[in-house]
Amino acid sequence: MVTAASERKRSVRNAVRERRAASSAAQRASDAAALGARLIELVERTGATRVSCYLPTATEPDPRAFLSWALAHGVEVLLPVSLPDQALAWALHSAVPPIPGRHGILEPAGERLPVTAASTADLLLIPACAVDETGTRLGWGLGYFDRALAALDPLPPVYAVVFEADVFAELPRDPHDVPVTGTVTPASIRRFSA
Repeated sequence: MVTAASERKRSVRNAVRERRAASSAAQRASDAAALGARLIELVERTGATRVSCYLPTATEPDPRAFLSWALAHGVEVLLPVSLPDQALAWALHSAVPPIPGRHGILEPAGERLPVTAASTADLLLIPACAVDETGTRLGWGLGYFDRALAALDPLPPVYAVVFEADVFAELPRDPHDVPVTGTVTPASIRRFSA
């Protein structure tokens, strides 16, 4: 059954896909540099020594400048690994080149850690399609991160990494949606009220 909420989510996902696909190579490079600076700022401000992050697809906000900085500065980074049952495992980021994983997304080549490994992080930096000003995170519809976040106890602070245009005033929220603490964009770091 198609609900108004599911139709709104589909509409937002389509709009975000189109906007991201239309971004020029120069804009993507500029955004990647700015995003790296914001992620470093957040990690330094919080004193995090172990975080999660991700390897980007072609249109996602690109955190690779941050990942390089983290390797050089001794910050451990857990990267997601997609499992066949639409669950996530994690692996530590290293200088070893990533390998193609499920859905064509690059994944770290190292030892697989269970989904609960992310509860040992000081800060979770996760991808999203969109986020609203109350912390509702809209993913791409497969539920990997919703299930992963729901499995964590304790749940560290969670920041969705998006572009500035991907922050909406309001998005539909389902009961299984785990709200995020804030967002990081190339232009800003936001922390939402509890």
